Amino acid sequence: MNLSQRLRLVSLDKKQWQRLYYKNQQAYIRQRLSAIRYLSEGKSRGEVAKLVGSTDLTIAKWIGKYLDAGLEGLVEPIKHQVKERLNPERQQEIKEMVLNDRPTKYGIDREIWTGKIIAFVIKQRWGIELKTSRIYEILDKLNLSHQKAHRDYENASPEKQKEFVKMLKKNAPEKAWGENYLL
Repeated sequence: MNLSQRLRLVSLDKKQWQRLYYKNQQAYIRQRLSAIRYLSEGKSRGEVAKLVGSTDLTIAKWIGKYLDAGLEGLVEPIKHQVKERLNPERQQEIKEMVLNDRPTKYGIDREIWTGKIIAFVIKQRWGIELKTSRIYEILDKLNLSHQKAHRDYENASPEKQKEFVKMLKKNAPEKAWGENYLL
């Protein structure tokens, strides 16, 4: 008995179909649900393939999934298993690097870590290219803040600070702002 014949033996629960159709907004899931509905109404796989914009082979896979797991199985989202490019040990090294080192230690003329700088150091150390968005995901996973730095400021020179304070005192008005100041 082929898939289409087996499908004709199963009745479609239209209330469950309707609930799942409205619950799942993704186009590819609705495409699957529509295909099963058309097939349950008696259309051929070729007709359904044209109606939903798919291939006959894909329709056959959806029928098999529906027959094995029902409508709930048909609406399971596609999950891609992406291999981590940075293993947990290297991620911990990044955490230590960000918490304990400065970018200058790695030959960068900045004092504050940014996503671009971290990506550059990762490429330099391990030859792995990552986008800054992935860097921020890793930082989040490591419970590190990823605030965006705008400028790199060096630590102030104590001598220059003293000179600045003296200059302010020399140029200060004789009376404080709150005392008898006329506007």
